[in-house]
Amino acid sequence: MSLAIYFAVDGPPVGKGRPRASTKGGFVRMYTDAKTLSYEAQIADAASKAMGNNEPLATPIDLRVWVWYRIPKSWPKRTQQEALDGERLPNVKPDLDNVLKAVLDAMNDVVYVDDSQVVNIVAHKRYSAQPRIEVYVNEYLK
Repeated sequence: MSLAIYFAVDGPPVGKGRPRASTKGGFVRMYTDAKTLSYEAQIADAASKAMGNNEPLATPIDLRVWVWYRIPKSWPKRTQQEALDGERLPNVKPDLDNVLKAVLDAMNDVVYVDDSQVVNIVAHKRYSAQPRIEVYVNEYLK
């Protein structure tokens, strides 16, 4: 039997920030910005609740992610409806690959042992009245 989980994180999607560097005592220290850390913590919390008492998976993973962006209120009603109907797709920041990186990193040691286990990814950017991400994780079956 394979494990399948679903979870969502409400709010505007956040892409993984670039690593930052600072010096302390003459040494360079790399760190992740606070916005990324906070978003990854939200994802990890939602993933942990979805996992329940299950241990992180050690098998190949099939991942599906839906990234829902807020429809601009300044758009005319007709354009907003086109966005809801999927006729208008978001070409806005953050980039889909950066959002995926945040999702993948946040699920390390929670859903799976390491994100290198992900063998399939399907990701979509769409508009919605409620911005969020939705994540579907399945053990990969041949």
